[in-house]
Amino acid sequence: MSIGILIVSHVEQIAQGVPTLLSQVAPDISITFAGGTAGQEIGTSLEKISNALDANRAEEVLAFYDLGSAKMNLEMASEFSSKRVTFMIPL
Repeated sequence: MSIGILIVSHVEQIAQGVPTLLSQVAPDISITFAGGTAGQEIGTSLEKISNALDANRAEEVLAFYDLGSAKMNLEMASEFSSKRVTFMIPL
């Protein structure tokens, strides 16, 4: 069983930056991200989170998020996914 990482942030640049850093120290781990809304605003998007979860190659995903509403959307996305999602301490 493989383990991946999903980063969810209200700010797209944070969501992109963390995986960029992590990929330098863990190049063999699938790391995906979702940040901001569909309109490039501060917030989270259920659709972006679902797409990032689906794009992660791992069967089990450790999901890191920044604020409570990100966790709420993450929980909803995980209900529609066949992957095992473990919620980690907020970013």
